[in-house]
Amino acid sequence: MPVVAETALIVLVSLAGATAVAVVTLRHYEPPPREGEEETPEPYFETAAFFLLTAAFFAILGYAIATAGELASPYGRIATLLLTPLGFYSAYATYTGRIAESTDEAGGLMGVISALVLGVYPIAFDVISLL
Repeated sequence: MPVVAETALIVLVSLAGATAVAVVTLRHYEPPPREGEEETPEPYFETAAFFLLTAAFFAILGYAIATAGELASPYGRIATLLLTPLGFYSAYATYTGRIAESTDEAGGLMGVISALVLGVYPIAFDVISLL
């Protein structure tokens, strides 16, 4: 698999996931009030912080999955493909409340996005390897 295509894919998926997390943060996240201050927290700061942190996390996750898939050529790829149903089922279970039922709406949606990113990476790597 060409390194340029793989890197572009990782950037694309991590930015898409981080953008989705930023939208959830902006719309659904209610930050706790600051201690000793009457001001409400700044929602744009939290949005930018979540965007940067999740973009870095999703990029590291993508490189880890790509490296694991390349280690033992046919078996590493098959092993990483097992992450796809795990990620998609985790997203479904989190969204329906079967997993993490006690979290708030923003936390649940962020879990869904993270699980979807985990499930999308192996399929996307296999698709670009065929090109």
